[in-house]
This record gives sequence, C-alpha cells and structure tokens, in this order.
Amino acid sequence: MTSKATQQTRNARQPSNIPMLALPTSSSRSFSSSVGTDASSKIQASLVEPWDVHEIAHGDEEAGLVSRNRNHIFHHLDFLGRLHRGPRDTRFLHPKDGRPTKLRVQCSEEVLTTSRDRPAADWERTSIKNKGPWIFRIAHWTASGGMLDVIVWLPTCVVLTVVLLNPLPVTTTTRNNGFYEPVPYKDWRYPYDARNKHENRPSKGLSSRPLIGQIERISEPDYLCLADGMKIIKVKEWRKENGTNMPLRYIMVSYTGAQFTTDEDKYSLHAIGQHAAIAAGVSAYWLSCSCLGSESEREENVWRISDVVRGAHHLVIALAGYVGAEDNGTTPDRLLHDWGNRVWTLPELLLSPEGDDIRIYTLNRSLDRRVQLVNCLSTKPRRIHRRNFARFWDHRDDDTVVGQLLDHYERSVVLSPLELMATALKCLRRRHTTEHLPGDLSYSLIGLLRQRPDARKGDSGFQAFARLSLANDSNMLLERLICLFPPDPYAPWYSFEDQWDARLWDVYPRTQVCGIGDDDTVILDGARAATIRWKSFKKVMLRGNRTVIRHIAVIALSIIGPLIIAGILFLAVIAHIVLAVVLLTFGLIILLLSPWLINRIYLGKIWSAQPYFFGIEGYVPLPTIEKKLFGVNLNRLSWSTTASPLSKHNLSNHHPHFANHCEGQDPRSDPGVNARIQKALQSTTTASQEEKIFTLVDTYTMTVTLFAAVRPPVAVLACGEEGDGIEDRDAGVLEDEPDP
Repeated sequence: MTSKATQQTRNARQPSNIPMLALPTSSSRSFSSSVGTDASSKIQASLVEPWDVHEIAHGDEEAGLVSRNRNHIFHHLDFLGRLHRGPRDTRFLHPKDGRPTKLRVQCSEEVLTTSRDRPAADWERTSIKNKGPWIFRIAHWTASGGMLDVIVWLPTCVVLTVVLLNPLPVTTTTRNNGFYEPVPYKDWRYPYDARNKHENRPSKGLSSRPLIGQIERISEPDYLCLADGMKIIKVKEWRKENGTNMPLRYIMVSYTGAQFTTDEDKYSLHAIGQHAAIAAGVSAYWLSCSCLGSESEREENVWRISDVVRGAHHLVIALAGYVGAEDNGTTPDRLLHDWGNRVWTLPELLLSPEGDDIRIYTLNRSLDRRVQLVNCLSTKPRRIHRRNFARFWDHRDDDTVVGQLLDHYERSVVLSPLELMATALKCLRRRHTTEHLPGDLSYSLIGLLRQRPDARKGDSGFQAFARLSLANDSNMLLERLICLFPPDPYAPWYSFEDQWDARLWDVYPRTQVCGIGDDDTVILDGARAATIRWKSFKKVMLRGNRTVIRHIAVIALSIIGPLIIAGILFLAVIAHIVLAVVLLTFGLIILLLSPWLINRIYLGKIWSAQPYFFGIEGYVPLPTIEKKLFGVNLNRLSWSTTASPLSKHNLSNHHPHFANHCEGQDPRSDPGVNARIQKALQSTTTASQEEKIFTLVDTYTMTVTLFAAVRPPVAVLACGEEGDGIEDRDAGVLEDEPDP
C-alpha cells in the first residue's frame, strides 16, 4: 500500500482507458515521467500490492475486488460480474479480459543471474525477448554504411525471400484505437462512507445518515459553574428558573489532565475558575471536568468545546507541577510548554477572544499542599498574549505557522479552506494526546471548521480526516493529497511533504474522491487508467511521415510474394513464358531492392507510436532496450529528465545553439544511483519488502525511466496536474495479453 491512502476506482460500467498522452507508473512509492509531447512535464504514481484484499470465511463469496480466506483461496468478482476462484498467489488483472493471471516480469541479465540460485520474489522472472520485426532486423544487415553492405546484400535478399513470399503486411496495426491498454476493474463493494449518502449501505442504516452536519454548533454551553458557590448548573434550566433570556458571561479554564489528576486537583481547578471569574467580573466559569454533562452527553459535548471557547469572555490557563515529582526543574515555562504541546489546547488558543491577554495560574507543587492553592490565588496571574506562546514550544517554525492561523481567525490574512486544513494539521500532528479515539488527531480539527461529521469509534485517523475533508469545502484537499509524493515512502498519511516540493495548492485535480473505502483507502471517480506490460515487449506500431517512397515501398513489398508465385505458376502450369518472365523479373527486382525498401519504411523520424508501458526489473541500458523492442538501436529512446528521484538531467551537448536545452542522463552515471542499483540486486535474493530497481519504457513519449519500488506496479491513474505536468497514483497490478 502507498504511504498515502490507496485509491480504488469507483464502480464503472466499462474499463478505464487513457487517451493519447503518456502516463507512466510508480516509484518507490510514487514516481513521475514525461507526459505528452512536453519533455518537461511530470507525472507521479504510487505502487500498491498485487491484490487489494480482505479476509473472508471459506465459501463466502461477498462481492468485492478480491477476497482471500483462511484456506488460501481467493475469490474475485471481475468487471463483467464473473466469479473467479484460485490459489492465493501473486496475480494481476488481465487487460484483455479482466481475469486474474499469474504475474510474470521480464528482467535484466544482472537480475536473472543474481536471483537464479536464490529467487525470493513472489512473481515469476523471465528474460527479455527480442520483439523487433524480423523483416527489419534482417534488412538492417545492409545498413552499416560500408563495404559490408555490398557483401551481405545478396545473402540478405536470399533470407528475405522466405519472409516476403508470405503475403502479410510488413507493418503492425494500431491497438485499442491508439490508446494505452485499459484497466478492466470494477469495485463492487459499498464504501465505508460515501460523499453522497444514498450510495451508502442500506442494511447498516447509512443511507439515511448524511456524511456531514452531525454535530450541531451551540451558542452557549449546556453546563456552567457559577462563581457564587461553585454550583454546577444546566444553563437552560437556570435561565427558566431566573426568568431571564440574557446569556451568562463566563470564562473558560484550560488545563491538561496530566497535571491535574486527583479530586483535590479538581477542587483547585474550581477555586482557580471561581477566582478568575470574580476577577474578570463575570458570573460563571467553564471546566471540562465538570461541565460536559452525563456520560451520554459527553460524547457530543467534547466536540463542542471549540464553541465554548468562542463564547468565553476570556481564556484562563491552570498549570501545576506533576504529582509525585520533586522540584526537578519543572518551571512555569516548562509547564506551559507541556500545556501547549497537547493536541486539544491549540484550538483553544486559536479560538480564544482576540485582543486580551491570557491569564495563567500556577500551582507550585514544591510547596505544602495546604498552601499551594493559597499561594496560587494570592499571586497575580501571569499574562501572556496568545501570539507569544510559540516561544514555549519545541518546534522552530511554530511561531510562523501558528501566527498564520491566528491571522486567519483574527481576519487579518484569511487562509483558503485548503491552506487552513493543511496548516492546522501541520501544527496538530506535532502535538501529543492521550488517545480517546483512533481519529483524535483528525477530530481535533473539528472546532476549526464549519461542518462537523459525527465522531465514530471505528474511524482510523485517515478515515476521520477524510470524512472531515469531504464534509467541508476543503478545495479538493484529498484529491490533491493523493497526488503528493512524500520523500519518505512510509510516511504517515498526514505528511504533506512532496519529493518535488509541490504544495497542495500547486496540484490541480483531474478526479474526484467520491467516497471513503476500508483500510484507509479512498474511492475515485473519473480517474483515467492505463496498465503496464511486465511479461515482455510487444511489436509497436510506429507511424512516420507518409512520403511517396514509403508508400511505394509498402505496396512493392506487399506484392512481391504474389508476383513471384504467379510467375512460377504461369511458367510451370500455363506455360505462358512471356508473362511469367515479366512477373518474375519484377518480383526479382523488388526482391533485390527489398533491403533498401524495408529500411526506408522503418528508418527515419517517428511521428507517433502505439502507446504502451513496458516494465523491466533491473537497470537496462537504452541500446539494449531499443534492440529488444525495435530490433535495432536507432537512438530513438531517451532517458526521462525528472520522472523519478533516480532520474538525472543536464545541459544538452547535442544542441550548441540552444544554451538552456535540458537532456536526460543515464541514471547509472550517478554514483549514488549506481550504489542503489547494486544494493537492489542483492534484494532479489532476500526479503521481498526491500527496495528493487525497475525500468519503465513509454513508447508514446519514447522515454525510459528508472525508478525504485518494492514490487512491480502495473496500473496508473491520472489524478491531477502540477505545473505543466500530471500527478497520479495507481490502483492495482495488471498485465497485458499473452503472446499468440
């Protein structure tokens, strides 16, 4: 699975396909490559395991992509609704018919030699076969440009006689209407939570439950503590009893549970709240330990604390030395540091009333317990403006990042919804909390946003964040997030760093997240997909300029067989010598010219080619790839410039008149990349989870990319654009049709 959420394509009526543009696939977790005709364009992708699976009991045929049970049998429901059963091994979806097929990967000689004695991969390895047209490989014997051409000309014509007597076309045909190989995939399962509530599973009652708006805002707290007598009241009932509609003015007392743990500490908090409320001239105070209501009410009220902060007259912070700790340097600054490094205290700071200093009351644990509270209340509270709190925290840029959030809530510099969520999550993920729910980190954002989905105990951190993002107008944050390529391939989902330093707002999505899947996945709608062929190369249709010579050459080579066969028949059967001689003469002349005619067809500039993605395990030089793919090396392929972290580029020496011409370099020329290639060779005989090196060939852009991955990914989803390129992530492991 990727370091970000894995993607699933949404239920579709037909396989996805990609039009005539280049979309390469994955790297160590993601990678980029040239796109279209613009060599500077980028595309990113990430890899996933060969099967996106979930465990089921034996015999359970629940509709899904692939299911595996304890008896090592998988069940797969393909895009046509056909159920397949088979052994649990490494398989892929065949792009021709969508059937699960065993994965085979062509490998470099280095990989084959190293892994021959101790194969460790769970896919089958095979050598690279030469798929260049035989007719061109034979005719190219005469294209060396020296005396050797004259020597081998007649032998070449003799060999070509056998080939050309078969009246088949000398060129290959277009496949898939000029598109890449499709991805025959359909996800039959219900989502964990859909963007549209009507797409949820009815049997669980989800169809009647909207994704957003579950936790309503409150204009005032349900419970408050009166400063007169420390009495806890239910605000609405108190107002009825006193016959008033005037809201109660109150202060909020913020603290951390790690510093206040006992019943005596709870009384100290009430005393601090009472003292602070009287000093502020208000009639009540709010404490989370007493004002969240009953157990049934706490579950919802805890997510409304942000509303309590917004309505408070001002914020008061209560600090105390740790229970059982002697005077060991836990200074007030250190205690304030610990308060500020809790997840739930940052929203309280951000939402506190602006313009007023925050009062800080500190219990000195080094004093006798009987005098701690007296000393705290008799000492004038420390006052700090909320913009100065960052200096007490660990992270150097907290001052800047928290300042941006404060600017937003003070309405001096308003952040976009995308910037707000990204900036707030960047601050919150650095902080600590005692886990209440797995999604606590995400739910801590609830108070900062308008829409509040209900908190669920079963939500993971990512699922909670995804539901929060879908519920709010986050400017397609999830769609942008899946396009980023973190420097650390195993980074957590909340890492917004990118290998190319792209920011979320630099990415322009091409697809939509229409729902949340199981196992920290998202479901994509409208993503265009293509597959990579790993088993072997295939003959590629190349289209050059339709010149008169090429047109004549194709016609001549197509009729050479019929001419010679007809001439022999006229001579042997009909005994029409003149016509036989004419036919044979024309046939022999074309045969003698056939090496030249064939070279005229296959040589020259290529205007377009049938789009394919071909994958190879290991590093393979460009000349070797061209010989195996096209039959001969014509320097048509080039290394991509910025397609993956292993790609290298420099100023071109082939165009001296263009001083700023960028050209891809052989990645192995870099010592660091070469070291990774050598290390990856050893991983072919060890654990399959170690990094391996793969080579990707894109016949549409005629580029080759070296990238690192744990497994050979074979599917690409075009999800968005960044700059002049495309960012994407992939969906599964697939392969092309077998050779006939």
